[in-house]
Amino acid sequence: MRSEEFITKISQLSKDNDKFEELRKGIPLGTDAADNIVLSQRRQGPIVFRHTCVTGVKRTSFIRRLMITLSCLYEKDEACFLVLSPRAEYGELLRLKNIDATVPYLSTKEELAQAKDTISELLRMRETGKGYPRLFVILDGLDELDGCNANGDFEEYREIIDIVSRKEDVHIICGVDLMKSVFSGYPGTFVGIGNCLVSTREEGKADVTYVGDDTLMSLPTPMDFPDAPSFTETIIFLNSLQKGE
Repeated sequence: MRSEEFITKISQLSKDNDKFEELRKGIPLGTDAADNIVLSQRRQGPIVFRHTCVTGVKRTSFIRRLMITLSCLYEKDEACFLVLSPRAEYGELLRLKNIDATVPYLSTKEELAQAKDTISELLRMRETGKGYPRLFVILDGLDELDGCNANGDFEEYREIIDIVSRKEDVHIICGVDLMKSVFSGYPGTFVGIGNCLVSTREEGKADVTYVGDDTLMSLPTPMDFPDAPSFTETIIFLNSLQKGE
């Protein structure tokens, strides 16, 4: 399934305001075998711990395309994205015209610490009033920074998650290699109750599981997620839509 096809499918639902708002809050990930849209979030409420955790060989590709999907669900002033990662390919997202994204390239543990302080300050500002856009915090590859994940407990991820969790209109998207952590046998402990784990198998294919109240995982749901031969082609397509071409 190409990104353009998935975006077109979602845009058709925008004619029904209630369904479209449900789709935005749920975060569409892809489609199941019956061509139903698979959502990341099933819980309602303004202040809950919202976490989409992605693992597997294609996790960065999945997250980038998820950000593209989200950019089509929100106007530029309705959502903002903060990407903390040592992976330079996220910089390509800055070519999208309809996305408010901040993508600092992180290369050291010290730079990550500075970014964490920035998040804390950003959240303090948001607490001063209403009307701030929904915030998506993307954490990917932090365990690969020199000196990070020394104990295999994703300390650097958890520190940031503790700061942003249960904040109003904040969603966390993590890209991790669970097999390199103490959570490999009990992923629900890291993912969090009510949240989902996306396990990418190959380009365009993944399994989705949800964490129950007992932190156990549901049975996996096979899913197709958007892909494309060229990430550049997708960006050109979206920018042309925004121009009305």
